[in-house]
Amino acid sequence: MTEPPPHPVTVVTCPGCHGSGHATNDTADSPAQTCGRCGGAGKRRAQLVLTAVNIDTGAIASVNVLPGITAAAPTDDDPYWFLNLLPVICDLTRQVDAADLHDPRTPGRPILTPTMRLARQWQPDLPVDQRYALEAEAIAAEAHDPWRIWYGRSTPDLPTDPAQRLATLGELAELLCLDLVVEARRSPHTPDSGHCHWDIRFELPGSPAPTDVGRYDSFTDAATCVDVARACYALVDRSRHAPAHYVTPRPASRISLRPPPVDPDQLERRIVADCLAALLTDGPAPGAQAIWRNGRWWHTTLRAGPGAGAGGRLVRTWQPPPPTWQGPPIPYRRCPDCAHWPSWEHCDCARINGCATCGGTHRIYHGATVTIAVGRRQVRHLNWPPHSGTPPTPPPRIGYHPGGKPIHQLPPEYQLTHQLTALGLDPTELTTLDGLTMHLRDHELLHGYATVPRTGGDPVTAYLENVTNGHPGGRILLHATPPKVPSLSTVVKMAYALGLALVVSVADHRRNDGIPYQIQGLRWGVRFAPPQALTGSLGRWYPGAYEPSLPKAIAQALEYVRNASNTIVPTDPTTPIPAPTNVDDGTGHTDGDTADPVPTLTAIATHHPGTVVTIVLSPQRYDVHLPDGPHHTTVVATAATLTEAAAAVMADV
Repeated sequence: MTEPPPHPVTVVTCPGCHGSGHATNDTADSPAQTCGRCGGAGKRRAQLVLTAVNIDTGAIASVNVLPGITAAAPTDDDPYWFLNLLPVICDLTRQVDAADLHDPRTPGRPILTPTMRLARQWQPDLPVDQRYALEAEAIAAEAHDPWRIWYGRSTPDLPTDPAQRLATLGELAELLCLDLVVEARRSPHTPDSGHCHWDIRFELPGSPAPTDVGRYDSFTDAATCVDVARACYALVDRSRHAPAHYVTPRPASRISLRPPPVDPDQLERRIVADCLAALLTDGPAPGAQAIWRNGRWWHTTLRAGPGAGAGGRLVRTWQPPPPTWQGPPIPYRRCPDCAHWPSWEHCDCARINGCATCGGTHRIYHGATVTIAVGRRQVRHLNWPPHSGTPPTPPPRIGYHPGGKPIHQLPPEYQLTHQLTALGLDPTELTTLDGLTMHLRDHELLHGYATVPRTGGDPVTAYLENVTNGHPGGRILLHATPPKVPSLSTVVKMAYALGLALVVSVADHRRNDGIPYQIQGLRWGVRFAPPQALTGSLGRWYPGAYEPSLPKAIAQALEYVRNASNTIVPTDPTTPIPAPTNVDDGTGHTDGDTADPVPTLTAIATHHPGTVVTIVLSPQRYDVHLPDGPHHTTVVATAATLTEAAAAVMADV
């Protein structure tokens, strides 16, 4: 980590408590409370540190936002001026050689440039000390988030051009046998203003329109910010009432489609025109949609559904023809535990609190369609119909649950491990397309395990009813592509450059391979942590070993890096915040051993099978922890290098 700036940081009086350190009380008898803005110091630091991290290369660059760091620019609201940080952020992006930057907490969305409007007294012809004093007040107003870390990549995941991005999403929708929906809705708070909220998403055909409005303020924002993950997000939740059909894909698997022709301006104008046309003829129009299906765009307006009040569900004025890939209906029966609820077909209860028997779909499916996305140009669809006629010879029984229910293993066509291996994918990376894994039956899907709940039951029927739990329309939408994250050695280098330690947990359960419903393979956990908080038991910085693959654990650590970085910001407002960088030497070199630690970590876990081994990696030392009770760990080895720490641990076994 680089040294703090040589000059002292300007400190201004906290505007919330006026220097007292206490929040203003409503009454004289109320007890004094610490000011939430300054933490009781009565002062705020006029410093903002902006850090850009290229998570592909590990390059890190920072800038200290101090008075005089950048030129002020006039605002549209004359006579105010503001500190223009856009050139500063662009220079940060260039230094780490990133295509763009985003906040770890909101991946896929561009960062919001901090807006620092200066006091009305600020004028460019004021003396320097007066201008800097006013700029310090504006910077201190942003001190509630004093150190901001942004991620970037060397190349964008999707084309930045809106036409190419929509074309890519349309091609993927055809391959996945889904609809791509572009939607505009008028603001519910100001319906007469003409302002619309936009959204771009994937849907199962026949899904009702969601109750909430879009996430973007303009079509341009939606078309340039949406990515595959955001288009898929909450796909299962939105599709609970979609019709259930098997898939007869067009074209066949492994054949990519031509991207659809997209003119973003024409598409936007048509959707807006649909809203306005409905407004002129039928009264207020809540919104309009463009649906990519069967190789073309279909346009429709939205209207209030029957009996829908304010904030109720909307329905389409017109439905496009069924998709050409739509196969026969998937048979189902109503869920016996929740189908008697009133208006069960239109129930909007949250799936997390929904019925455990059906996962909130209100249906028990007797068939399934499994869709496996392999990148963006290849998709595999598997139709699993129920048995017709006399059931074949039941699959072998391989064990029993503790309650006595038998466990069968179905043939290889029901074991996704074989399908994924044939596609060159890692079964440990299996996850749902929308990222919500609460209802993913990974043990059953990967290994074909079927639990027969009652004597004489059919294992295949029990299997289909189980794996479709929580998957509307009988569609199990999956992918097994690992998240695009840096290697563990790069993450270690990033942690050292940021002044943090990296805590890695690993557990070796490979002795359980082949045992039904036992944790199998290697499990990982990764977390950034402040080095000064890692003495003794790890406490809140203990990651545990829950992820079946290392890339998933790294992705989770990158998302929550701010939990650790916020704790090392100096609490004394007179102490500057260090601005980390590792790009000065051109190699991203940092102190400490940053060789690939995965083989050594795996070796330590192998010598403690079934035990979660946790290693704290920091530039100064390496600590190895073993569990000491359900929520505590104890240090069993400390060394200057990871190799020496591993040797000390394995020597005791």
